[in-house]
Amino acid sequence: METNSGIRIGHLKIVDHLILGISDLRIKNGQTRLSDTDATACAMHSWSQVSDSLVSGEINAAFMPAPTAMRLYAQGVKIKLLMFVHRSGSRILKNAKAEIQSIADFKGRTFLVTSQYTIQTMLLYSLLTSAGLSFGPHGDTTADVSQETVPPHLMHEMVLLDTDTDIGGFAVADPFGARSMDSGKSTLVCTTDSLWKNHPCCVFVVKENLLENHTPIVSDLISLFIDTATRIDRGMDQETADLAETCLEESAAAISRMIAETRISFNPEHLVPDMDALNMIQTYMTDTMRLFDDPIDIVPLIDNRLISTLTSMGI
Repeated sequence: METNSGIRIGHLKIVDHLILGISDLRIKNGQTRLSDTDATACAMHSWSQVSDSLVSGEINAAFMPAPTAMRLYAQGVKIKLLMFVHRSGSRILKNAKAEIQSIADFKGRTFLVTSQYTIQTMLLYSLLTSAGLSFGPHGDTTADVSQETVPPHLMHEMVLLDTDTDIGGFAVADPFGARSMDSGKSTLVCTTDSLWKNHPCCVFVVKENLLENHTPIVSDLISLFIDTATRIDRGMDQETADLAETCLEESAAAISRMIAETRISFNPEHLVPDMDALNMIQTYMTDTMRLFDDPIDIVPLIDNRLISTLTSMGI
């Protein structure tokens, strides 16, 4: 698989990855100079599936949470982080049946997360600890709030089946958060943007050898991502809205509402990797959450030359 020049990009079908979903359809529809033999999106169900597929070579690129990319890099996976793919955009929800009035009421309950290594989990940790609650993995009897990792598409179903209201809530991207709220089974605690305004979240990473051997294709792909991001950021025209509906299986009106409510940003200027923000994430996850044994040198992980060049040219 590693000898194939095509870029196979693992991702989840979430609003966070909208620029990939729309760009993939634009490629398939022949609307760009890229062909689907150059690049294709590979929808998956969980961050662990995306990570495992990147390690195995089933895919050679991914849209994934920044902390997950750092973890893989620390484990020796040879990847380069080329760009942020959005800012902000997730919801922290509570189980509507659990009668939770304050953050302190989450004590003794389980909170569902998509992975330990996400910005949502980091911000949830900060929210809970600010109320004096400890947040630990499932099985940690000393934790005030138990953390359970669940694929995003299963979170709403688990809340529906939770007859004893053991599940206090969950942190997730749209459309899964919005769908659960619309059903009346969960209510909003806050958006992640309210905890860290305009925060980084998911990033675009590629295998090092892919970037080295096929830089022109990668550059064309980033250019397409920037153009797509611009179309979303300026307000989706009819063509872009139709593509968004197709890739997320939601109406354009619903997608626009999700973007507005979660304050997710696709502004191309915000997609250039921010080293200070990444170091802040790593420091918190190392010193406070104790998820990383030792900090890594992030500088060799980042390669922002392509996106910096393209954005400076106004592409």
